[in-house]
Amino acid sequence: MDKKLRIRPYSFRNRMLAALFLCALAACLFSAIGSFVVSMVNLSNEMAANEREAAIYLLGLDQKTALDPEEMISMARRENLSLAVVASPEHYLTQEQLDSVMNGQVLTISTRALPSTYVLVDGQVVCIRTSRDFNLYLGVFPRIGVSLLLSVLASVKISKPISEITQATRQIQEGDFTIRLPENRSGEVGELMRSFNSMTEALSRTAYLQKDFISSISHEFRTPIASIRGFARLLQMPGLDENARQEYVGMIAQESDRLSRLSDTLLRLSALERQMAPASLSVFRLDEQIRQVILQLEPAWSSRQIDWQLDLAPVTVESDAELLIQVWINLIQNAVKFSDNGGEIEIRVQQTDMAEVIITDHGVGMGEETMARIFDRFYQGDTSRSHEGVGLGLCLVKRIMDILGGEIHVRSVLGEGSSFRARLPRMNQAD
Repeated sequence: MDKKLRIRPYSFRNRMLAALFLCALAACLFSAIGSFVVSMVNLSNEMAANEREAAIYLLGLDQKTALDPEEMISMARRENLSLAVVASPEHYLTQEQLDSVMNGQVLTISTRALPSTYVLVDGQVVCIRTSRDFNLYLGVFPRIGVSLLLSVLASVKISKPISEITQATRQIQEGDFTIRLPENRSGEVGELMRSFNSMTEALSRTAYLQKDFISSISHEFRTPIASIRGFARLLQMPGLDENARQEYVGMIAQESDRLSRLSDTLLRLSALERQMAPASLSVFRLDEQIRQVILQLEPAWSSRQIDWQLDLAPVTVESDAELLIQVWINLIQNAVKFSDNGGEIEIRVQQTDMAEVIITDHGVGMGEETMARIFDRFYQGDTSRSHEGVGLGLCLVKRIMDILGGEIHVRSVLGEGSSFRARLPRMNQAD
């Protein structure tokens, strides 16, 4: 039984491929025709230039020597050029053209793409033209071949870095951020490759931070959830006395509050990551804002019998008051948390080239490794006090200072305390 031929459906994709093929073929055809026309014109111009050069040379000989026309033609003869006296020039030239030649002008005319030059020598019209054995088309085709060869080589040279970039982009799409392109090329392509490498490095850092962030946040959520689960199971034990029950309920409430603070802080940090500029600017006294924050945090520090040493100079700034309050709350809470009972905290507000707030405690302090990572997400140098925070406060502080165009610096000595210096742009004198 004959097998039926299966014809592939003429789909939209096949139509598009056919159309692209025809467009490419048409482009090649038009390019070849254009190259042929341009080469023909260039070659014809070169032939005309050679003929005019020979004509000028004949005129020079006519003016400087007493040779007859045949001798001058013999001296001016060149390769691929034919020189001859025209017996009846009126048969080849119009009256206007003949008058121009008789007046001593060099006349070049083109017939069928081949130029002919006429000049008056010793009273006779001499015609200079390309030799009949010279084939114009054979002269054009090598030029077209060279042009096409140079075009192919240039295309290969240009397309090679583009192909490298395309291949590298596919690797990045597959999740490989280690790919790097050579940066030794010059020009726009080299700049593109350097920018591509910078982008790849940024993507690599972002991917690492994303994985680190997911790992950290998973750990931070896992700990209180495990505590809540454990204490809830303890509450299910039979014969549990009231004191134990109250203790377990209090621990569940404490861990629930920690989860709530963590989620609130994450939402606030996420909003700040998207924020690039202050939401609203207002003019206010920085020293008064510090006083308000200290009073707001009184329940936290009064039980610790903290002693305050305040040197608050009147400094006015124009900034986002709501964001700055978050900065002072986090810094002062940290100072209280890491101070000993009955300790002392110093706060100074001053104005130099910028408005400055310096918050110093005399608590546990930090080592070099801790100071290097103090503004990282979820990092807590003193793990013994990790239950009092979520490790995002200083990360928020750093992000807010960046948004406000400020700076935050820390100096600390292990066992002696820490000092945070926040610097903000001053108000303009015109304000």
